[in-house]
Amino acid sequence: MQKPSSDLTPIDGNSHLADHSRFFQRLHRRYESEMALLPAGVPTRETMAQTCDALIAKGHDLGAALRILRQLVMERLIRLDCEQQASLEDICLPVTHLAELALDRACVAARADLDTRHGAPRGPNGEPVQLWVIGMGKLGARELNVSSDIDLIYVYEHDGETAGLPDGRGKLSNHEYFARAVKAIYNLVGETTEHGFVFRVDLALRPNGNSGPSAVSLAALEEYLLV
Repeated sequence: MQKPSSDLTPIDGNSHLADHSRFFQRLHRRYESEMALLPAGVPTRETMAQTCDALIAKGHDLGAALRILRQLVMERLIRLDCEQQASLEDICLPVTHLAELALDRACVAARADLDTRHGAPRGPNGEPVQLWVIGMGKLGARELNVSSDIDLIYVYEHDGETAGLPDGRGKLSNHEYFARAVKAIYNLVGETTEHGFVFRVDLALRPNGNSGPSAVSLAALEEYLLV
C-alpha cells in the first residue's frame, strides 16, 4: 500500500539513491545555501509561496526567485521519487501548484507595473477589467510532470482602454495592455536565464493558434468558438 505523503520515509536501500543523479548533484552545488528555505517532504502551494517570499527577501527579483524555487522543488521531487517511492500525485500535484503560483505572482507583478505606467484597463462603464489565465492540457487537468510545458490561453474581460496617467498620458487600448501583460508574464516564467526557466510556455492552443493575438477578449473568444 502507498504511504501517505506525510508519512514518507526513505525506503531501505534507497536512502542515498538521488545522490547518483548528476542533475541532483548540480542542484546542490549551485543552490546549497537556498535548500533549507523549502521544507523537506512534499512541496505544497503554501510552502512554495513562503520559499518564494524568502528568496525575494534575500535580494532576488521575482523572476530569479521563481526560477530558483523551481530548482528547489525539483530537488525535493527527485528525492521523493527515487528514495521514498512517492505517489504519482505527490510528484505531479506540486509541479502543478508551482505553475499556478508562478503564473499568479507573474500576473500580479506584470499588471502592477503596467498600471503604474498606463493606468488600469477599464470596461465600457469604467469598471476594472479582469484577466483570466486558462490552463489547458496537463495544467488544466492538474497533472503536470517535471518535464511538462504549460499550455495557456489568456482571456481579458472587456475591450476598451486604460485610464492613463493623471496628466492624461500613457493610455493604451485594453488589447495592447494585455498583449504587453502576456509578454511580461512570459519574461518572468518562460524566458531562460542563468537560473533556467520556470516553465516552457506554449500559446498554440489559443484562438487561431500562433497566428492569433496573444490575449483575446471574452467576446472574441466566444465568437471564435461559435463560428
